[in-house]
Amino acid sequence: MPVTHQEQKPAKGTKRGVADSTTAVAYEVRGSGTRRKSRKRPVEDPLALRGTQAQRTRKEQRKRTVEDAVPCLRDVLTSRAETFHVTVAEAGKVTMEVPREALAVLMETMALIASGRAVEVVAKNLELSTIQAAKALGVSRPHLVKLLDKGAIDFRMVGTHRRVDVASLEAYQRREQKDQAQRRQAAVASAIGSTEAEGLRVSADTTADLDAYARGELDATALRARTLARYTRKAAE
Repeated sequence: MPVTHQEQKPAKGTKRGVADSTTAVAYEVRGSGTRRKSRKRPVEDPLALRGTQAQRTRKEQRKRTVEDAVPCLRDVLTSRAETFHVTVAEAGKVTMEVPREALAVLMETMALIASGRAVEVVAKNLELSTIQAAKALGVSRPHLVKLLDKGAIDFRMVGTHRRVDVASLEAYQRREQKDQAQRRQAAVASAIGSTEAEGLRVSADTTADLDAYARGELDATALRARTLARYTRKAAE
């Protein structure tokens, strides 16, 4: 006589499969019924990933191009010429004359971009509000006001508002850049001296990166990242 088995249905309000740890299923009990709820997993769009990777690649290529151009422009500006001929390849190799002042501004701008800083160009005959001046320096407005009150940067009052002199602001920037360069050079000399004192040799790549850091072409974050990448690569070898 065949034996039949009748599956017993679970009572309302009970949970099935909770003990099965291999499943990625959650159960949610509401009222007297049991409802199965699947965990949602994000679906990666291949097209979006390729687009993001392409943008990242283009950004890295532009940054490398700027980093390569800065020393070239610096070498060109060592000559005594008052005008320079610049060729724009993307515009059908159009060649134009550029005055020394404009090329110097271009070099300084590209150096700032290579270091990851934002750049804003303003005319010298302008006066800036405290908000604009703070943005140009890359500091907060309260910090700028402290500099104004200490006399580090010239300004005048227009009613109850301060108007910052652009020439004085640029002079302050040059002083700060010079002081920062001296501090960087001292830090590089100290680091190399400490390394050699330990009987270790500084590689040519590390020396080149330290020189770029001393010139302001690399910030501390980029210097650290390059050093770590080089160390990781050598460790893997």
